[in-house]
Amino acid sequence: MTSEKLHSPYPWFVLVALLALAPVLNNMYPVSFFPALPSFVVELVCVFAGSGAAAMGFLRVWNRLQSRSRTRALVRQAAEWRNASDPQEESEVANAGRSISRLARNADEDLREIGPDFSMASLARLPQLLPVLMEEVGNEADARIRLGVVGTYLGETLCRNQGYQWHFRADPSLRQFSYLCSIVKKEGRGLDPYAWASDLLTGRKKISDFMKETT
Repeated sequence: MTSEKLHSPYPWFVLVALLALAPVLNNMYPVSFFPALPSFVVELVCVFAGSGAAAMGFLRVWNRLQSRSRTRALVRQAAEWRNASDPQEESEVANAGRSISRLARNADEDLREIGPDFSMASLARLPQLLPVLMEEVGNEADARIRLGVVGTYLGETLCRNQGYQWHFRADPSLRQFSYLCSIVKKEGRGLDPYAWASDLLTGRKKISDFMKETT
């Protein structure tokens, strides 16, 4: 079994159902199931085992909810801690541009599940991948990586289809993630694709909201 399956609550709930069914089948067909045990012993064992399995299932559910809450907090924190102070160093701005170009080139690998062709249609396929990306967030660096991948894809898609242009900005304190302060502009109007990526990853907004905002 995969690690995801091992940590899933569903096998435990399936076990609860099987343990609840066992006494019923034993009473109906005692010879076929537990002929050497009295029915009350079978029922007692199933009750205790079922209670334990149910407790493990609910514990897995609680752990998943807690993990989801932590990952959302990490992604929101990664978006909120950006600060592009003025004036901007030309070298830092150039590095931000190179980082974004590299992320766009790697989109085929990083977002391959959605068919990343930088079309507006691909954005409609993006939500199915967001939960998978969130499950990969375990620390602050992971959150910034996922924020960068999704935000860059959003920004680059707008540039290729809606006439936006990148306006590279940098926050040197973020080091290799300094590009996360960059925005896209169209006719003097600025849009922060990384803020949108945070909202999409954490479920604050939907991709339909993004498409209405930008088209």
